[in-house]
Amino acid sequence: MIPILGKTKSMVNRVYANIEIILCRLLYHWYVYRFRRSPKNQCRRLHVGCGRNRFDNWINSDITLTSDLIIFLQKRLPFYENELDLIYSEHVLEHVSFSTGISFLKEARRVLRPQGILRIAMPDLDDLVESYQNDWRRPDWVQWPQFAFIQTRAEMMNIAFRWWGHRHLYNREELERALKVAGFTNIRFNASGQSQHPLLRGLETRLDSKLIAEAVKA
Repeated sequence: MIPILGKTKSMVNRVYANIEIILCRLLYHWYVYRFRRSPKNQCRRLHVGCGRNRFDNWINSDITLTSDLIIFLQKRLPFYENELDLIYSEHVLEHVSFSTGISFLKEARRVLRPQGILRIAMPDLDDLVESYQNDWRRPDWVQWPQFAFIQTRAEMMNIAFRWWGHRHLYNREELERALKVAGFTNIRFNASGQSQHPLLRGLETRLDSKLIAEAVKA
């Protein structure tokens, strides 16, 4: 059973997060206006869903008041066509519906310059299924102290699908399908921290970022 204190803290965090989202919606256009008039506007690398992981010389964006730019995946990206060189996100796309994910990927392709690269890192559904079938305690997050209450593989699987606002989990086949629907044709998969592009190496911060794809705009 989850301790009462843990539940209370989780509820407080959710309330704060909901208030911050409301404020971000209200201040969205102000953040875009401010960004366009800041030195960051000259940067051509966009980090989507930065959370606390802020990269130097990147535009760090999220639905938070501390980010350089507020971005909602359901909205049109506030950039011109062919404006960006690189876009990176880690543990973001699985938090929206598949249709919203496609919309974001299309926007990413629109704002990337020719030969610009989109890199996406996320949990791998195939890895999760393999853990379920063999050693369900293997995933890194299952071993965190706050998840010591998990008792069965079914409970682990349900948490993986339903917690943290997860909406649609991907494997390699599903992510490749989404990228192709969005118009990307040059797609490659990489190990964590590895890339043919120097600026895309070593960006992953989560051990459970098992599915990593790079899509190049033709």
